[in-house]
Amino acid sequence: MKQNMIKFKTLALGLCTACVALTTGCSENEYAKINTDPSTIGEGNPIFLFTQEQVQYQPFDYLLWYYDGAYTSKLVQAYSPSTSFNDLYNKLAELGGVGSQLIYVKRYENDIKAAIDKMPADKAAQYSHLSAMANALSVYMGLFDTDLFGSRPYSETAQAKYGGTLTPNYESQEKLFEQWLTELNADLAKLKETNTQISVGDNDLAYGGDAKKWVKFINGIKLKIAARLLHQDKAKALKIAEEVGADDANVMQAITDDYVYNKGTGGDGGNNTYGTDNSVNLGTCSKNVIDFMRRNKDPRMLVMFTKNDFNSEVIQAFFDAQARGDNNCAIPKYILDQVNYTTDGSGHKHFTSWKGDGEPWVRYQGLPIGMTISEKAEYTGDNNYFVTTRWKVTDGDKSKTYSPLSYFNEELVRGRVDYTFPTAPKGKVVQDTEDNPLYEMTISTAEMNLYLAEFKLLGANLPHSAADYFKTGVEASAKAYSRLATLNKIPYYDKAHCNDKLDEPITYNDAAIATMMAKADYQLTGNVASDLEKVYIQMYLHFFYQPLEQFVTVRRSGVPKVGSSLIPWVAMKPSTELPRRFYIAQPDPADKMRAIIEAAMTQQGFTFTDGQKPELLNSERVWYDKGAPNFGEGPNY
Repeated sequence: MKQNMIKFKTLALGLCTACVALTTGCSENEYAKINTDPSTIGEGNPIFLFTQEQVQYQPFDYLLWYYDGAYTSKLVQAYSPSTSFNDLYNKLAELGGVGSQLIYVKRYENDIKAAIDKMPADKAAQYSHLSAMANALSVYMGLFDTDLFGSRPYSETAQAKYGGTLTPNYESQEKLFEQWLTELNADLAKLKETNTQISVGDNDLAYGGDAKKWVKFINGIKLKIAARLLHQDKAKALKIAEEVGADDANVMQAITDDYVYNKGTGGDGGNNTYGTDNSVNLGTCSKNVIDFMRRNKDPRMLVMFTKNDFNSEVIQAFFDAQARGDNNCAIPKYILDQVNYTTDGSGHKHFTSWKGDGEPWVRYQGLPIGMTISEKAEYTGDNNYFVTTRWKVTDGDKSKTYSPLSYFNEELVRGRVDYTFPTAPKGKVVQDTEDNPLYEMTISTAEMNLYLAEFKLLGANLPHSAADYFKTGVEASAKAYSRLATLNKIPYYDKAHCNDKLDEPITYNDAAIATMMAKADYQLTGNVASDLEKVYIQMYLHFFYQPLEQFVTVRRSGVPKVGSSLIPWVAMKPSTELPRRFYIAQPDPADKMRAIIEAAMTQQGFTFTDGQKPELLNSERVWYDKGAPNFGEGPNY
């Protein structure tokens, strides 16, 4: 947070400087020109206000990757700490921005509403679609904030400038869900209005003002709410799914329907445009995940995670160092097992080719999930996952250390990260330093269709089979990841950006997706229990890009589950010691919101605490999580 303080001080200094300039450089007459009766100031243009709302729509707040997502990704075993899990992994430290993101979009929605309310009725009617679009973003971010904290302010948020309160009331999660469903249905009704509408065009960063696509987006939010309702009111959840699924026009059908947006020059020129400047703090990818995706030839793996550093040039550098007598550096056995090489008369090894599936598949390795396994010989010997000194190669006065493992592909969420391609110690320096305004994705074809597959399996009356929804969802997820890789120009996304002579691009075509879909683990068979697990596994994989959605999915489904033949859950601690929500600290006595917050916590049965009592954060669950299975137990509907 120190970085934020520095920015604040810089801003404050700039404002002070501006004030000095004004007080020394303006006459009273000039002040008279500047000062204007507030009642004569024109209202903001709702179209431009909507663009700014989209700019502030930020499920990927930069602190998400450093704090909130870093916690949840490890709690659901998507990633492992680089030194393996230890006894403190279930405890939370400082939290990021999750829980307070709604206000940034809600204030613009309120401004849009105020501007429309002052228009003559015939003109205001032309903004019905825009009003619906603006409200949908607020509901999405409200849902985002409540997932890990329960009761939140909503209806009274950001209303002070319009005569509202500075101390907004908290609303229960149950009431919020009812309110949001009511609002979303009203938004859908507005979008069906056929009277002439104001043209939004490119000022809509995602859909260009296309009402049909906004209908799908809003129905996507309805499905998100329905999925969260399953443990409290299954009948209502199924009914919502049936309403959405009754008409294919309500459902995203292709990746062109996905909510993908690029803020470009409309952002702040910093984190809002390019994504976080902080490194992504998720850890090392789970070996269980990598192994599952690799054996099923799931091409999303190539995009979600990074190639390790052990390309053919680096492997040869290890061979050469060993030939020079370096007995410390060693290629981990799990990598060497993938290499064809010859050995000359002096014992010098020479790389010839890759075994098996070759590039790029052989370049992906995950870290085993386990407690303090960095202290165990089976993980530090020939199959070395932790002793980094053995990954160091020295050639004369040049040394480099190479990682054999795969990590989250940061350039999916960071437009200004520089990437250095692995080369031998004395090899040329090859870098990707191009900055790209970030393309981000939230609700997608994959997400909506996987929800519908789940609801169909749970008994919803829907027009298509669970297998059809599942197939559409998984294929769309694969296409979406390849699209994001290309738009964000991540390392190795095309041949021109490959470096090693054997490097292959990580983007892929429909044939690769078809190969994946032919695998048994990617097909539903009619066995409901087995099929449900497959659906949840695909949600789990799709949401690697959205770690809080991934956490919500694991929390409500109990998948991955212990003993699974797909992606197994590893029981490291009792499930009752894993947090299921984030902590809420006792408000300061001077906090004007104190009484309201205390009342909301009492209503939920929450105890004020910090992140050091995970068993409390497990037992005191948010409303919709009550009755859900423990981690690793599998579905209990």
